[in-house]
Amino acid sequence: MTLSDFNQGIYFVITTEVDKKNASKLADLLLKEKLIPCVTFKNVESHFWWKGEINQSREVQLMIKCKEENVNKVCNKISEWHSYELPEIIYFRVSANKNYHQWVNSI
Repeated sequence: MTLSDFNQGIYFVITTEVDKKNASKLADLLLKEKLIPCVTFKNVESHFWWKGEINQSREVQLMIKCKEENVNKVCNKISEWHSYELPEIIYFRVSANKNYHQWVNSI
């Protein structure tokens, strides 16, 4: 496989949730609205500043895949439905093999 076998134009959107239940709820809402074709979960430990103090917590990270035309809708829905007062929402453009790219864009 070479670089010419890859297409750009899909996005990863990353957020974290307090637990698997909330992560699954958020993922299911995005899937049911057909804004995303896929999301993966990963248990993570976060260390962060919050309200003047250093905190740490175990969270579930969501790696959400979506097509370019849905990235703003996905970010807005995360903001609307997220359990946190200030959710992490990070997105970036990625390249994927042609078949995966086509699949992501078919949803």
